[in-house]
Amino acid sequence: MVAPTEVAPRPSAVVPDRSRPLVPPVDPGSPVLSAPPASAPADGSTPSPVGTETASDEVAVVQQRLTELRYYDGPADGVVGRATITALQAFQKVQGLTVDGAIGPETLAALDDPVLPEVHAGAATQINIDLDRQVMVAVVEGRVARIMPISSGNGDPYSLPGGIRAESLTPVGTFTIERRIQGTVNAHFGTLYDPMYFHQGWAIHGSNNVPAVPASHGCVRLPRADAEWLYSVADVGTPVTVVGGLNAFDPAAGETAGTTEPAGDPGPPPEPPSDNDF
Repeated sequence: MVAPTEVAPRPSAVVPDRSRPLVPPVDPGSPVLSAPPASAPADGSTPSPVGTETASDEVAVVQQRLTELRYYDGPADGVVGRATITALQAFQKVQGLTVDGAIGPETLAALDDPVLPEVHAGAATQINIDLDRQVMVAVVEGRVARIMPISSGNGDPYSLPGGIRAESLTPVGTFTIERRIQGTVNAHFGTLYDPMYFHQGWAIHGSNNVPAVPASHGCVRLPRADAEWLYSVADVGTPVTVVGGLNAFDPAAGETAGTTEPAGDPGPPPEPPSDNDF
């Protein structure tokens, strides 16, 4: 533990440990899914995952496995919807696979023998963010509750009103949830859903756009359904640990991103007037 008066070194991403299973593996004699790999477009690009309303027993088995591994929180209905795709993307990030949200042979093999993310010892309820893998692990009452995909700062410079120049960086270190706003916040660059601020104007928040790569101005984006769930379990004071070096800055080392309001965050709401305010 680093003393409060010392400057902590930049945290590094934790290497997942394959040695201790989170849940028992499925029977090796019964593959999770034996579907053939999806065909690639003629130009060699990676196809974007597309949801389908056609139910499949094989997909339902994958959904059940993702639920066991804490990536999926929806029904095992065999329908590949947005929640299934984002769960697959988070799983693929942790496994070090191509992040396409599709059920391919490498993903199927990994579901049988998954790499498990590690979390930091400490509070029973905590949030762990890995910028290098672009994933978040939420621990609730001492157990891994959810593993979710994120999109953090993309590293690009940008301008704020008043001529302020800043960089799209995400802070690393140990923080706590300082304030929360349920619902929507209209910031300079867009809408934040259920934002939870952990360092000045940097927030974990829901978004309609959570690609597999860093894309924000510095905040930590989550799919909206995941952000709504996180809001329900993470109160003010919940510890937040952010590790990694991808488009990051370390406030404890005196580093900055050029602003305290990375998305034009309007700041906390004003205090209501008291009886003595005229």
